Amino acid sequence: MAALSGRKVRVQVGSGVSAADVAGARTDELTINREHIDITDKDDDGVRKLLGEIGVISMSMTCSGIVKDDTLAVWSADATEVLKDMSFVITGVGTYTGSFGISAFTPGGNDGAEAATFSATFESAGAITFTAAV
Repeated sequence: MAALSGRKVRVQVGSGVSAADVAGARTDELTINREHIDITDKDDDGVRKLLGEIGVISMSMTCSGIVKDDTLAVWSADATEVLKDMSFVITGVGTYTGSFGISAFTPGGNDGAEAATFSATFESAGAITFTAAV
């Protein structure tokens, strides 16, 4: 597979045809968390033992960039709208989709000739689906 431009990796709110890229994003990242089942006990001489299966799988998505709208600020402050369908798209590779909650939203900015910035973290709630690109 050839190398990809970073512009071809995007966090999106929504899924399918209604998905929209997070406005102003400069970086988009995905972490797949695979938590193994720890079966270590006192008889293991301090050597960690893991069960041969996964206990919990979750995903975290992060993005940061330039503030261009209030979508994430409104979502992070709304206690009634906790989860949204979201996607992580890698053009030419595939798309991860699922239900996510915004776990952190940090707006910021420096004095002077710099744009206002943001960073946001999203945590999965439930199963994640991967669809390979065709």
